[in-house]
Amino acid sequence: MDLDLRKLNSTKLFDFSKEEEQLITDVYDEIFKIYNISVINIEDSNYNQFNLEGKNPYSLFTPKICYFITDKNKENSFYLFIVTKIEKTIRGGYLPPQLETLQIWGLKRLDEDFGFISINKKKWTDKIAGIFNSFNINFKDRNFKDFYILGSNQFKTTAFLNSERREIIRSFPDEDFKLEVKRNILSFGLTKELSINNALMVSKFLKEI
Repeated sequence: MDLDLRKLNSTKLFDFSKEEEQLITDVYDEIFKIYNISVINIEDSNYNQFNLEGKNPYSLFTPKICYFITDKNKENSFYLFIVTKIEKTIRGGYLPPQLETLQIWGLKRLDEDFGFISINKKKWTDKIAGIFNSFNINFKDRNFKDFYILGSNQFKTTAFLNSERREIIRSFPDEDFKLEVKRNILSFGLTKELSINNALMVSKFLKEI
């Protein structure tokens, strides 16, 4: 199925090059094979609720397109965002718009309020330095020791990270992910350029988590 870019705000069409438009179309087509997908206004998603503190949850990211996703049984829903990453210079300025990159991030509403949680996979340099050790919430699950975890409430963080979610997070095939929870909304994405494979991985994670 083709992505009808005419349904988007006409000013947004000029935000993308022809190559980017083709990539966005290809991503849409592949997601459509697995899920129900529709293009919606960003304001109609839970983006603003996640962003109540007035800070962009993606920090230097600007959401451009929002998809509302459900599985084929319509039992599981989440939002995907095509976002532009704004690159900074060494001196703190911003690079020209043509050097911005596209990435994919998602939001999903949870059944409970888990406070604030942030989870990243440790890099091997972090393990050597041991810089994250004092921040970890420790689990008896030894297979989950390689993650950097911050939580505003230890009991809520532990409740969120039940055995099923730990396995989903641990099994995610790319270590360059960022997961955040604010109350009952989960944010998840890859800090890499947009690709079909990245979009499918993020979609699968949001469906399962």
